[in-house]
Amino acid sequence: MQDGQELEKIARQIESISQERQQLASKLRQIQQLENLLEERLYYKVESMRIDAKVAAVDCGIVGEELHGFDFLVCRTAGVVFEYENGSPKKHSYYPSSLPKAHYDVMGGLENYEIAWHKGLVRLKSELSCAQEIVAKFQPDYLLLDGSIAPLVSDKPNEESGLFSLYQEVVQLYRKLYEQCFQSGCTLCGIIKDSRSRRFVELLGQIDFAKEKLRNATDSSFLFFLLNEGERTAAFRYSSSPSKHQVLKDLGEWAEKIASFYLRPAKEDRPLRVEFLAGPKTFSQIASFVHSLSCLHKAYAYPAILIEADLRAALDPEEFERAYSRLFSRLNSNPLLFRLRRRTRPFR
Repeated sequence: MQDGQELEKIARQIESISQERQQLASKLRQIQQLENLLEERLYYKVESMRIDAKVAAVDCGIVGEELHGFDFLVCRTAGVVFEYENGSPKKHSYYPSSLPKAHYDVMGGLENYEIAWHKGLVRLKSELSCAQEIVAKFQPDYLLLDGSIAPLVSDKPNEESGLFSLYQEVVQLYRKLYEQCFQSGCTLCGIIKDSRSRRFVELLGQIDFAKEKLRNATDSSFLFFLLNEGERTAAFRYSSSPSKHQVLKDLGEWAEKIASFYLRPAKEDRPLRVEFLAGPKTFSQIASFVHSLSCLHKAYAYPAILIEADLRAALDPEEFERAYSRLFSRLNSNPLLFRLRRRTRPFR
Protein backbone atom coordinates (compact mmCIF):
# COMPACT_ATOMS: atom_id res chain seq x y z
CA MET A 1 0.00 0.00 0.00
CA GLN A 2 1.38 3.39 -1.00
CA ASP A 3 1.88 6.21 1.50
CA GLY A 4 -1.05 8.18 0.09
CA GLN A 5 -3.41 5.21 0.41
CA GLU A 6 -2.32 4.54 3.99
CA LEU A 7 -2.87 8.15 4.99
CA GLU A 8 -6.26 8.19 3.26
CA LYS A 9 -7.29 5.10 5.23
CA ILE A 10 -6.21 6.74 8.50
CA ALA A 11 -8.05 9.95 7.57
CA ARG A 12 -11.28 7.99 6.99
CA GLN A 13 -10.88 6.24 10.35
CA ILE A 14 -10.44 9.56 12.14
CA GLU A 15 -13.46 11.07 10.35
CA SER A 16 -15.56 8.07 11.35
CA ILE A 17 -14.51 8.30 15.01
CA SER A 18 -15.20 12.04 15.05
CA GLN A 19 -18.70 11.57 13.62
CA GLU A 20 -19.44 8.78 16.10
CA ARG A 21 -18.30 10.91 19.04
CA GLN A 22 -20.31 13.92 17.85
CA GLN A 23 -23.43 11.77 17.70
CA LEU A 24 -22.71 10.31 21.13
CA ALA A 25 -22.11 13.79 22.58
CA SER A 26 -25.46 15.00 21.24
CA LYS A 27 -27.16 12.05 22.89
CA LEU A 28 -25.35 12.55 26.20
CA ARG A 29 -26.33 16.22 26.35
CA GLN A 30 -29.87 14.96 26.92
CA ILE A 31 -28.79 13.15 30.10
CA GLN A 32 -29.82 15.18 33.12
CA GLN A 33 -28.05 13.31 35.93
CA LEU A 34 -25.11 10.98 36.39
CA GLU A 35 -23.91 9.21 39.51
CA ASN A 36 -20.56 9.98 41.18
CA LEU A 37 -20.51 13.63 40.13
CA LEU A 38 -20.40 16.43 42.71
CA GLU A 39 -23.20 18.36 41.00
CA GLU A 40 -26.63 17.49 39.65
CA ARG A 41 -26.24 18.14 35.93
CA LEU A 42 -23.69 16.81 33.46
CA TYR A 43 -22.63 20.24 32.17
CA TYR A 44 -23.14 23.92 32.98
CA LYS A 45 -22.94 27.28 31.28
CA VAL A 46 -20.06 29.41 32.64
CA GLU A 47 -20.54 33.11 33.22
CA SER A 48 -17.67 35.55 32.65
CA MET A 49 -16.67 37.74 35.56
CA ARG A 50 -14.76 40.96 36.10
CA ILE A 51 -11.75 39.92 38.15
CA ASP A 52 -10.72 41.96 41.17
CA ALA A 53 -8.11 39.81 42.85
CA LYS A 54 -4.44 39.16 43.39
CA VAL A 55 -3.47 36.16 41.26
CA ALA A 56 -0.18 34.25 41.38
CA ALA A 57 1.20 31.62 39.02
CA VAL A 58 4.26 29.37 39.11
CA ASP A 59 5.99 27.36 36.42
CA CYS A 60 9.31 25.54 36.09
CA GLY A 61 11.36 24.98 32.96
CA ILE A 62 13.78 22.07 32.95
CA VAL A 63 16.26 20.59 30.49
CA GLY A 64 18.78 17.86 31.01
CA GLU A 65 20.77 15.02 29.59
CA GLU A 66 21.83 11.56 30.57
CA LEU A 67 25.63 11.54 30.64
CA HIS A 68 28.11 8.68 30.94
CA GLY A 69 28.44 8.97 34.73
CA PHE A 70 25.30 10.76 35.90
CA ASP A 71 22.26 12.78 34.89
CA PHE A 72 22.67 16.55 34.69
CA LEU A 73 19.61 18.82 34.97
CA VAL A 74 19.20 22.57 34.57
CA CYS A 75 15.98 24.12 35.86
CA ARG A 76 14.51 27.60 36.26
CA THR A 77 11.41 28.37 38.32
CA ALA A 78 9.46 31.59 37.92
CA GLY A 79 6.60 33.08 39.89
CA VAL A 80 4.34 35.85 38.62
CA VAL A 81 1.80 37.94 40.54
CA PHE A 82 -0.87 40.04 38.78
CA GLU A 83 -3.15 42.37 40.73
CA TYR A 84 -6.42 42.69 38.79
CA GLU A 85 -8.77 45.63 39.03
CA ASN A 86 -11.97 45.74 36.99
CA GLY A 87 -10.81 42.77 34.96
CA SER A 88 -7.38 44.12 34.00
CA PRO A 89 -3.95 43.61 35.60
CA LYS A 90 -2.92 46.95 37.14
CA LYS A 91 0.24 45.80 38.95
CA HIS A 92 2.65 42.94 38.47
CA SER A 93 5.50 41.37 40.41
CA TYR A 94 7.97 38.57 39.77
CA TYR A 95 9.49 36.09 42.18
CA PRO A 96 12.34 35.58 42.82
CA SER A 97 12.99 38.06 39.98
CA SER A 98 11.90 38.85 36.44
CA LEU A 99 14.86 36.81 35.16
CA PRO A 100 15.39 33.99 37.67
CA LYS A 101 18.73 32.24 37.79
CA ALA A 102 18.98 28.65 36.63
CA HIS A 103 19.74 25.93 39.17
CA TYR A 104 21.51 22.62 38.62
CA ASP A 105 21.04 19.08 39.83
CA VAL A 106 23.14 15.96 39.29
CA MET A 107 22.51 12.36 40.26
CA GLY A 108 24.35 9.20 39.31
CA GLY A 109 23.55 5.52 39.40
CA LEU A 110 20.05 5.79 37.97
CA GLU A 111 18.45 3.03 35.96
CA ASN A 112 16.93 4.01 32.61
CA TYR A 113 13.41 3.86 34.04
CA GLU A 114 14.39 6.23 36.87
CA ILE A 115 15.51 9.10 34.63
CA ALA A 116 11.97 10.45 34.11
CA TRP A 117 11.29 10.22 37.86
CA HIS A 118 14.42 12.23 38.61
CA LYS A 119 13.54 14.98 36.16
CA GLY A 120 9.91 15.19 37.25
CA LEU A 121 10.62 15.24 40.98
CA VAL A 122 13.33 17.89 40.69
CA ARG A 123 10.88 20.07 38.76
CA LEU A 124 8.09 19.56 41.29
CA LYS A 125 10.33 20.28 44.27
CA SER A 126 11.49 23.57 42.77
CA GLU A 127 7.97 24.59 41.70
CA LEU A 128 6.31 23.79 45.02
CA SER A 129 9.03 25.53 47.04
CA CYS A 130 8.57 28.67 44.94
CA ALA A 131 4.78 28.45 45.31
CA GLN A 132 5.03 28.33 49.10
CA GLU A 133 7.31 31.36 49.17
CA ILE A 134 4.96 33.32 46.91
CA VAL A 135 1.91 32.57 49.07
CA ALA A 136 3.82 33.69 52.16
CA LYS A 137 5.17 36.87 50.57
CA PHE A 138 2.26 38.10 48.43
CA GLN A 139 -0.85 36.54 50.04
CA PRO A 140 -2.65 36.00 46.70
CA ASP A 141 -6.35 35.24 46.39
CA TYR A 142 -5.62 32.56 43.78
CA LEU A 143 -2.54 30.46 43.06
CA LEU A 144 -2.32 28.75 39.67
CA LEU A 145 0.02 25.87 38.91
CA ASP A 146 0.90 24.70 35.41
CA GLY A 147 -0.30 21.13 35.74
CA SER A 148 -1.86 19.02 38.44
CA ILE A 149 -2.12 20.02 42.10
CA ALA A 150 -1.21 16.46 43.10
CA PRO A 151 1.64 14.12 42.17
CA LEU A 152 0.91 11.85 39.24
CA VAL A 153 1.20 8.08 39.41
CA SER A 154 4.13 8.40 36.99
CA ASP A 155 5.92 10.65 39.52
CA LYS A 156 6.09 7.95 42.21
CA PRO A 157 9.22 5.75 42.24
CA ASN A 158 9.11 2.32 43.77
CA GLU A 159 10.23 2.14 47.38
CA GLU A 160 13.50 0.42 46.47
CA SER A 161 14.58 3.35 44.29
CA GLY A 162 17.11 5.86 45.57
CA LEU A 163 14.63 8.53 44.45
CA PHE A 164 11.90 7.46 46.85
CA SER A 165 13.13 9.82 49.58
CA LEU A 166 12.93 12.72 47.09
CA TYR A 167 9.36 11.69 46.28
CA GLN A 168 8.49 11.73 49.98
CA GLU A 169 9.96 15.22 50.24
CA VAL A 170 7.81 16.36 47.33
CA VAL A 171 4.69 14.88 48.95
CA GLN A 172 5.41 16.85 52.12
CA LEU A 173 5.77 20.01 50.04
CA TYR A 174 2.33 19.40 48.52
CA ARG A 175 0.78 18.91 51.94
CA LYS A 176 2.43 22.06 53.30
CA LEU A 177 1.20 24.06 50.30
CA TYR A 178 -2.37 22.81 50.81
CA GLU A 179 -2.23 23.80 54.47
CA GLN A 180 -0.73 27.19 53.64
CA CYS A 181 -3.38 27.97 51.01
CA PHE A 182 -6.18 26.78 53.29
CA GLN A 183 -4.98 28.91 56.20
CA SER A 184 -4.48 32.05 54.09
CA GLY A 185 -7.74 31.78 52.12
CA CYS A 186 -5.91 31.28 48.81
CA THR A 187 -7.70 29.15 46.21
CA LEU A 188 -5.24 26.64 44.72
CA CYS A 189 -5.87 25.62 41.11
CA GLY A 190 -3.98 23.47 38.65
CA ILE A 191 -4.55 24.08 34.94
CA ILE A 192 -3.75 21.13 32.69
CA LYS A 193 -3.66 22.21 29.07
CA ASP A 194 -3.05 18.80 27.49
CA SER A 195 -4.62 16.27 29.82
CA ARG A 196 -4.45 12.56 28.99
CA SER A 197 -6.80 11.61 31.82
CA ARG A 198 -9.72 9.24 31.27
CA ARG A 199 -11.45 9.88 34.59
CA PHE A 200 -14.49 11.67 33.14
CA VAL A 201 -15.09 9.24 30.24
CA GLU A 202 -14.92 6.42 32.79
CA LEU A 203 -17.72 8.15 34.69
CA LEU A 204 -19.68 8.46 31.44
CA GLY A 205 -19.06 4.74 30.93
CA GLN A 206 -21.74 4.10 33.58
CA ILE A 207 -24.20 4.74 30.75
CA ASP A 208 -24.62 1.52 28.78
CA PHE A 209 -24.80 3.02 25.30
CA ALA A 210 -21.64 5.12 25.89
CA LYS A 211 -19.23 2.63 27.48
CA GLU A 212 -18.01 0.82 24.37
CA LYS A 213 -17.83 3.95 22.22
CA LEU A 214 -15.61 5.72 24.76
CA ARG A 215 -13.21 2.82 25.23
CA ASN A 216 -10.35 4.54 23.34
CA ALA A 217 -11.22 8.16 24.15
CA THR A 218 -9.50 10.54 26.55
CA ASP A 219 -11.50 13.12 28.49
CA SER A 220 -10.30 16.07 26.47
CA SER A 221 -10.68 14.44 23.04
CA PHE A 222 -14.30 13.54 23.74
CA LEU A 223 -15.31 16.65 25.67
CA PHE A 224 -14.37 18.79 22.66
CA PHE A 225 -17.59 17.39 21.14
CA LEU A 226 -19.69 17.43 24.32
CA LEU A 227 -18.96 20.96 25.52
CA ASN A 228 -19.75 24.15 23.67
CA GLU A 229 -17.76 27.34 24.09
CA GLY A 230 -18.29 28.76 27.57
CA GLU A 231 -19.42 25.49 29.13
CA ARG A 232 -17.93 23.17 31.75
CA THR A 233 -18.59 19.69 33.03
CA ALA A 234 -19.93 19.02 36.48
CA ALA A 235 -17.22 18.86 39.12
CA PHE A 236 -16.03 15.39 40.10
CA ARG A 237 -13.62 13.86 42.57
CA TYR A 238 -10.03 13.27 41.48
CA SER A 239 -10.48 9.62 42.45
CA SER A 240 -13.42 7.49 43.53
CA SER A 241 -11.28 5.99 46.33
CA PRO A 242 -8.57 8.47 47.41
CA SER A 243 -7.51 6.32 50.37
CA LYS A 244 -6.73 3.44 48.00
CA HIS A 245 -5.24 5.51 45.17
CA GLN A 246 -1.56 4.78 44.58
CA VAL A 247 -0.54 8.43 45.06
CA LEU A 248 -3.45 10.23 46.70
CA LYS A 249 -3.24 8.02 49.77
CA ASP A 250 0.14 9.66 50.49
CA LEU A 251 -1.57 13.07 50.77
CA GLY A 252 -3.60 12.09 53.82
CA GLU A 253 -6.84 13.95 54.51
CA TRP A 254 -6.14 16.46 51.72
CA ALA A 255 -6.80 13.81 49.07
CA GLU A 256 -10.56 14.02 49.77
CA LYS A 257 -10.54 17.76 48.99
CA ILE A 258 -9.09 17.53 45.46
CA ALA A 259 -11.71 17.94 42.75
CA SER A 260 -11.79 18.71 39.01
CA PHE A 261 -13.91 19.83 36.11
CA TYR A 262 -13.30 20.43 32.41
CA LEU A 263 -13.86 23.86 30.91
CA ARG A 264 -14.01 25.00 27.29
CA PRO A 265 -13.27 28.75 27.21
CA ALA A 266 -12.71 29.13 23.45
CA LYS A 267 -14.60 27.86 20.42
CA GLU A 268 -11.54 26.78 18.44
CA ASP A 269 -9.56 25.23 21.28
CA ARG A 270 -9.82 22.10 23.41
CA PRO A 271 -11.20 21.92 26.94
CA LEU A 272 -8.89 22.59 29.88
CA ARG A 273 -8.77 20.31 32.89
CA VAL A 274 -9.04 22.39 36.06
CA GLU A 275 -8.07 20.87 39.39
CA PHE A 276 -8.64 22.66 42.67
CA LEU A 277 -8.57 22.27 46.40
CA ALA A 278 -12.16 22.51 47.61
CA GLY A 279 -12.74 25.45 49.93
CA PRO A 280 -15.00 28.47 50.37
CA LYS A 281 -15.22 29.22 46.63
CA THR A 282 -18.04 27.44 44.79
CA PHE A 283 -17.46 25.36 41.67
CA SER A 284 -19.17 28.07 39.60
CA GLN A 285 -16.98 30.83 41.07
CA ILE A 286 -13.78 28.92 40.26
CA ALA A 287 -15.03 28.12 36.77
CA SER A 288 -15.94 31.76 36.05
CA PHE A 289 -12.54 32.89 37.31
CA VAL A 290 -10.55 30.44 35.15
CA HIS A 291 -12.80 31.03 32.14
CA SER A 292 -12.37 34.81 32.36
CA LEU A 293 -8.58 34.44 32.47
CA SER A 294 -8.50 31.96 29.59
CA CYS A 295 -10.96 33.18 26.93
CA LEU A 296 -8.89 36.02 25.49
CA HIS A 297 -7.76 34.12 22.37
CA LYS A 298 -10.21 32.16 20.26
CA ALA A 299 -7.72 29.41 19.41
CA TYR A 300 -5.54 29.24 22.54
CA ALA A 301 -7.45 29.02 25.80
CA TYR A 302 -5.05 29.39 28.71
CA PRO A 303 -4.61 31.92 31.55
CA ALA A 304 -2.34 34.78 30.48
CA ILE A 305 -0.56 34.76 33.84
CA LEU A 306 0.50 31.12 33.33
CA ILE A 307 1.72 31.97 29.84
CA GLU A 308 3.84 34.72 31.41
CA ALA A 309 5.22 32.33 34.04
CA ASP A 310 6.05 29.81 31.32
CA LEU A 311 7.94 32.42 29.29
CA ARG A 312 9.92 33.52 32.37
CA ALA A 313 10.80 29.92 33.30
CA ALA A 314 11.56 28.65 29.81
CA LEU A 315 15.04 27.30 29.14
CA ASP A 316 16.70 27.34 25.76
CA PRO A 317 18.67 24.15 24.96
CA GLU A 318 21.68 26.42 24.47
CA GLU A 319 21.61 27.20 28.20
CA PHE A 320 22.19 23.53 28.93
CA GLU A 321 25.02 23.45 26.39
CA ARG A 322 26.71 26.43 28.05
CA ALA A 323 26.40 24.87 31.51
CA TYR A 324 27.69 21.54 30.24
CA SER A 325 30.64 23.19 28.49
CA ARG A 326 31.64 25.08 31.62
CA LEU A 327 31.46 21.93 33.71
CA PHE A 328 33.39 19.92 31.13
CA SER A 329 36.15 22.56 30.96
CA ARG A 330 36.33 22.84 34.75
CA LEU A 331 36.85 19.08 35.16
CA ASN A 332 39.36 18.70 32.33
CA SER A 333 37.38 16.26 30.22
CA ASN A 334 36.50 13.95 33.12
CA PRO A 335 35.13 10.66 31.66
CA LEU A 336 32.05 10.84 33.88
CA LEU A 337 31.01 13.83 31.77
CA PHE A 338 31.28 11.99 28.45
CA ARG A 339 28.10 12.18 26.40
CA LEU A 340 26.43 8.94 25.39
CA ARG A 341 27.56 7.40 22.13
CA ARG A 342 24.15 7.83 20.53
CA ARG A 343 24.67 11.63 20.82
CA THR A 344 28.24 11.72 19.55
CA ARG A 345 28.43 9.19 16.70
CA PRO A 346 30.13 10.64 13.62
CA PHE A 347 27.78 8.93 11.21
CA ARG A 348 24.11 8.09 10.77
